[in-house]
Amino acid sequence: MKKKEIKEEATRVAKKLVDLAVSSARTDPALATKQAESARRIMLKFNIRFDWSLRRFYCHGCKKLLVPGMNARVRLAKRQKIVRIVCSDCGYVNRKRFGGSQA
Repeated sequence: MKKKEIKEEATRVAKKLVDLAVSSARTDPALATKQAESARRIMLKFNIRFDWSLRRFYCHGCKKLLVPGMNARVRLAKRQKIVRIVCSDCGYVNRKRFGGSQA
């Protein structure tokens, strides 16, 4: 296999692991944590960029899986178009701006 094919396969495996981790997070949190850690290790090993669909599930502080309602609190800021996701494990606040520019 060529390097590009290996990287594409690693990307597919990492996305699948993240999807499985998110779907099983409520029923089996320990398994979901292991799956998310494995996906992150694969992405780091093969130098895969974290696109938004994968990056939004990770805390930028402690690098653990974020599951709203279990170990994360999601809030909308008033008057500002910002979503704040607070990690319950480390307390880091992940902020994401959404919508258009303010006038």
